[in-house]
Amino acid sequence: MKRTITVFASLFIAIVLIAQKAQLKVGYDYHYFDPRGIEKDEAFILLAGKDCAKFYNSQSQWLDSTRCTKEGEQWYVQQGLVMMGELMNKSKEEREVILNSSAIGHAVNLYVVRKGDKFHVWDMVYHEYRKYAEPIEERDWAILDDSTKTVLGYECLMATTEYHGRKWTAWFTPEVPMNAGPWKLLGLPGLILEAIDSTGQHHFAANGLQSVDVDIPKVYEPYSYEKTTRKKFLALCRYRYDNVQGMSDLHYGGNGPRLSPEKIEYESGKKGFDLLETDYN
Repeated sequence: MKRTITVFASLFIAIVLIAQKAQLKVGYDYHYFDPRGIEKDEAFILLAGKDCAKFYNSQSQWLDSTRCTKEGEQWYVQQGLVMMGELMNKSKEEREVILNSSAIGHAVNLYVVRKGDKFHVWDMVYHEYRKYAEPIEERDWAILDDSTKTVLGYECLMATTEYHGRKWTAWFTPEVPMNAGPWKLLGLPGLILEAIDSTGQHHFAANGLQSVDVDIPKVYEPYSYEKTTRKKFLALCRYRYDNVQGMSDLHYGGNGPRLSPEKIEYESGKKGFDLLETDYN
């Protein structure tokens, strides 16, 4: 049986919680293809409470908090010099291994913080750091009561919606009556444990869940984040893949290093692949 509901993101919650405190911690695997068509995996954590939540990468959180101290920044610079030496004369594949194994090599610079009826987002593209706030929009979910799936031992119902250019299928569990989910996905009468877009390019899957009673930590800013809007940031991300040399010039103040045709081809977006949000026009 199919039923359609309209749920404003911060209205439904069945547990009395304390503001800015998390009562739920969920780990998510994010499997995706970037606009170049390159397959990737990232790990995220969701800390969720009443009208507040934070979706982030724990390595990024640790590294950014470390770099906000004088001693931590000195350590970071020293480690960077060591890593640069290790990367010299290595193949692309060898460099990837070194970067992914380094404590400083491959942080994920995405933070999504929910406060009341707004999302606050910190993100990065081509070493350009941006932050913006956006209202949490009303969204229409179609729930299929007769489509169920077990995730982490919880019985989940299927629901579908369109959000910022993509059609999503989500699996949520009423057994955990928390209006929350990975990234910006929420608005259902239960925690979203899995979600995949219709192209299969973006897939969030929970890998662990536990009750907690912790403060939601702040987002640290060791970089200079420029304030922007969601669509301006998405347009910049799209520009990065559509005009690689132009993005380099933009980052370096109009005179970036000349990139080889092979580098431009590798870094350019490929047909059929796109950003997590596609409504940037």
